[in-house]
Amino acid sequence: MSDIFKHLFGGWREADARRWKNPDGSEGGIVAISANVDPSVTLPADVVVWPDAKIMKGVASIGYGASIGYGASIGDGASIGYGASIGDGARYDDGDWLFVAGPQGSRNAWATAVWSPKHGLRWWVGCQHGITTETLRKRVEREHGASDHGDDYRHLINTVEHHPGLARAMAAASAKQAAE
Repeated sequence: MSDIFKHLFGGWREADARRWKNPDGSEGGIVAISANVDPSVTLPADVVVWPDAKIMKGVASIGYGASIGYGASIGDGASIGYGASIGDGARYDDGDWLFVAGPQGSRNAWATAVWSPKHGLRWWVGCQHGITTETLRKRVEREHGASDHGDDYRHLINTVEHHPGLARAMAAASAKQAAE
């Protein structure tokens, strides 16, 4: 690992960071000192891993330009695509389905939806971490009502719930469970 420096994560959160050294010796992305990244993980040079994020060992694949949010957790076998932004506190493991959209709402927050066979569909939006779709709907109605922001959130929820990738992930999990 190289020398520690101050980095402005997301343009607003300053924290100590370092340049990641990949297992092959190449230079990786910027990693917050408080992040927990397994030494076996290879990070492209333009990846940013926020404070308190956790990337576990194994076959976790991180694409170029990805941003792993504050306190997020990336599990074994997970694949984070090119330019993806994983929301603060999101938990993502092998077999989970992930959808990220943003900026959303009055605070221009990134919204991350994760479906897993174990926990169903959960949302990370701004300071809302791991909430159900029903909880998100109630908060949208309470905080945004019939506004443009409320309309944006309702459309996002509908898009995620009817996304063909989510249907495929659910079908694959059902088939795997039936085979066991």
